[in-house]
Amino acid sequence: MDDIGDTIDAERAVLVTSPGFRRRGTVARIERIMEGRLARILDSVTPNPSIDDIQALRTLEGLRDVDAVIALGGGSSIDTAKALSRVISQSREGIMPDEFWKESSVNVGAAVPIYAVPTTAGTGSEVTPTATIWDYKAGVKHSLCGDDLYPRMAILDPALTYDMPESITMSSGLDAISHALESIWNRNASPITIALATQSLRLALSALPRLKKTGHDRQARHSMMQASLMAGLAISQTRTAMSHSMSYPLTLEFGIPHGIACSFALPEILEFNAGADDGRLNTLATELGFGTIARLKSELCELLESSLTSATTLNKVLEGAPIPDILNRMIAKGRIENNIRSVGQDDLDQILRRALNRYAKGQNSKKALT
Repeated sequence: MDDIGDTIDAERAVLVTSPGFRRRGTVARIERIMEGRLARILDSVTPNPSIDDIQALRTLEGLRDVDAVIALGGGSSIDTAKALSRVISQSREGIMPDEFWKESSVNVGAAVPIYAVPTTAGTGSEVTPTATIWDYKAGVKHSLCGDDLYPRMAILDPALTYDMPESITMSSGLDAISHALESIWNRNASPITIALATQSLRLALSALPRLKKTGHDRQARHSMMQASLMAGLAISQTRTAMSHSMSYPLTLEFGIPHGIACSFALPEILEFNAGADDGRLNTLATELGFGTIARLKSELCELLESSLTSATTLNKVLEGAPIPDILNRMIAKGRIENNIRSVGQDDLDQILRRALNRYAKGQNSKKALT
């Protein structure tokens, strides 16, 4: 990371990050590297940024002449930086069009250049043209989208992930795995995106269980950062699909971390999509060394059930609202229709129930052993 001062082409940049990186000294390190070129430091990013968070940025002073936004952190920091880059460009024109918050591939403004320095291995936001912003009052997830939101550069330093806690390691790692799988069982998939996603899974399915055992496995940290990047490149072309569509109300209403919410039903979604496989899922299982889709599903089940984070957070759903109350909100336009097999509400009901039953059985088994 020490050479980013030479790679970031900016005279007045704003750094967007979360409080922990100031405490750990990373912010001070970047200040030294940038040699006075940081016009402002915004270090109050919180998980899952909201519309209110972004609107508050519009009132800040000292941003009008900024010519770059540096994002340091996980997906929330990078998404906030993307939204800020749009805020700055729109504010210069004195307007904030309604389209700013709408799901659209239309470029609503030339965003200020973004430089992304990811500190987690999962979201892939450092190479995608989208940012997720939440409206908790309305219970809605918004996606900012446009070619101007592609970061100008992604600066990867696996050392920034060495001290990542287990819960974030697993949640972000499962997010990367869900991105890779979603880009394969996707109507928009191409040979290139499938190749990227397959290599991502090859790395992640080996590295993430190792990090579950010991977070100090530096080679596994490097592999997960590569896996996240390649999955991000894949979904930047295909967009996400069914598992992400299912995840949104789980995060909005139950506070389940995004990586867990979008990955908890992957085995059941894989099994469902196998019913419409055109050969790509069978090929995937073979290339990953599992031989059959059933064995790949078993591997996913084992990985998910080994994560205490998954088991703990899924209890919130088991104890929460009745399933029929959330099914409608799991059908997200722009996501669900990307799935290679058409999905109806009855299909979602069965997939959700099977996933929750699997977790319930796993919990009962653990109780029986104690």
